[in-house]
Amino acid sequence: MEWWQVLLLMFAALGALMATGMPIAFAFGILNVVLLFFFAGGVGALQAVALSSYGSIATFAFTALPMFILMGEVILHSGLATLAINGIGKWLGRMPGRLAVLGVLAGTAFGAASGSSMASAATLGTILIPEMRRHGYDKGLAVGCIATCGALDVLIPPSALGVIFAGISRISVGDILIGSLIPGLILAVLVFGYIVVLCTLKPHLAPAYDVARISWAERMRSLVHILPLITLILLVLGSMFMGWATPTESAAMGALGAFVVAALYGRLTREAIRKSVLAAVEVTGLALLIITSATAFSQILAHTGAAAGLSRFATGLPVSPWFILIGMQIVMLIMGLFIDEVSIMLITIPIFFPVVRALGFDPVWFAIVSMVNMEIGVISPPFGLVLFVLKGVCPPDITLGDIFRGVMPFIVVNLVALAIVMIFPPLATWLPGLMH
Repeated sequence: MEWWQVLLLMFAALGALMATGMPIAFAFGILNVVLLFFFAGGVGALQAVALSSYGSIATFAFTALPMFILMGEVILHSGLATLAINGIGKWLGRMPGRLAVLGVLAGTAFGAASGSSMASAATLGTILIPEMRRHGYDKGLAVGCIATCGALDVLIPPSALGVIFAGISRISVGDILIGSLIPGLILAVLVFGYIVVLCTLKPHLAPAYDVARISWAERMRSLVHILPLITLILLVLGSMFMGWATPTESAAMGALGAFVVAALYGRLTREAIRKSVLAAVEVTGLALLIITSATAFSQILAHTGAAAGLSRFATGLPVSPWFILIGMQIVMLIMGLFIDEVSIMLITIPIFFPVVRALGFDPVWFAIVSMVNMEIGVISPPFGLVLFVLKGVCPPDITLGDIFRGVMPFIVVNLVALAIVMIFPPLATWLPGLMH
C-alpha cells in the first residue's frame, strides 16, 4: 500500500473505534495490535512490540511523573493551596480586578506546584468564583479568568503533560519542563495585563469593593503560608536547572517536601494521603499506557513507510516550511475543540515530529509550541475539559453557556502567546540551552 493509503486506513479505523466511546488509549492499543499483525509479520511482530512497549516506559526519567503528580495532589488535598491563596490576597491591595488578578497569581503558583490543570482549576474555582460573584464580578470575566489560570498548569513546570509529551516524542524530560517555563510566564503576564487593562477601562465588570486595611505586620505574617510553597517550587526547578539533580530526583524531592510541609502545618491527614496517592496512581497508570500505545503507533508508521513518505511529501512541497508548521498548529487547534490534549498527542506526535525534524526545526521548540497550543485546547468550547470541571464547582447561576462565552477573550490572549513563542524560538530554547 502507498503511505497515504496506510494513513487513511489508520485514521478511518481509529475514528470508528473512538466513535464507539472507547477510551483513546484502548482504541490505539487495539488498532496497533491489528495493524502490526497484518503489516509487520504476524505473531512475531506482536512479541517484538510487547518488548519495545516495555522498554519505552522502563526508563528512569518516567519515575518523575508519579512524583510530580503526588507533590501537587498533596499540596491541594492538604489545604496548603487555600492557605497560599489567602496569603497572596493580603498583598494585592485595591488594584483593578483584584480577585481576578489573585486568580492569575495563584494559578501561576499552583502551576509550579501541581501536575494537574483539572485539580488547579477546581481549587481556584471553588475558592474564587463564589467570592467574585459575591462582589458583583461579571460572570464571563470570573469563569474565563479561572479557566485560563487553571490551565497554566499545562505549561508551567512541573507539568504531568510535559512528561507525557517527552515520553511520546522521545525528547529529554528536563528540556521540555524547563523550556516551557518562560512561555508559561509570558502567558501569565499577558492574562494579568489583559485583566488589569479591561477592569480599568470597564470597571463595572469587576466593581471595586472595600478591602480591609492590611498592616505590614499582617502581610509579613502571611508569608508563613506562601514562602514554604515558593521554596519548594524553587528547590524542584532550581535543582533541575542547575544540574544538581535529574528531573526524577527533583520530583522525588518535591514530593517529599510536600509531605514535610503539610505535616509541619498539621494538615497531613490520612484522608489527604489517601486521595493524593490514589490520584497519582490513576494518572500515572493512564500515562504509561498512553506512552506504550504511542510507541507501537510510531513503529507502525516506520515499518509501513508512512512516516518517511509523509516527510518526503512535506519537504517536497513548493512552500515555505513555516506554512507547513503553521498548518500543523491549526490542525492541533481544531482537534483541541473536540478531543482532549492526550489524544491529540497520541495522534499528532508520531506523525508531525518526523516532518518537523526533516524540515530542520528545533524539536524542543516545536514541542513547547505544541504545549501552548494544547493549553488552549483544554479551555476551548465545546469539549475543553477545564470548562466542565468549572461547571461542576461554579454557583448554580453560572451556566455552561456563560462559561463558553467567558473564555473566548482569554482564548485570544492565549493565541497571542502562541504567536509570540512561534515567532521567537529562543523563548523556548534559551533555558534548556543554559541547562546543558
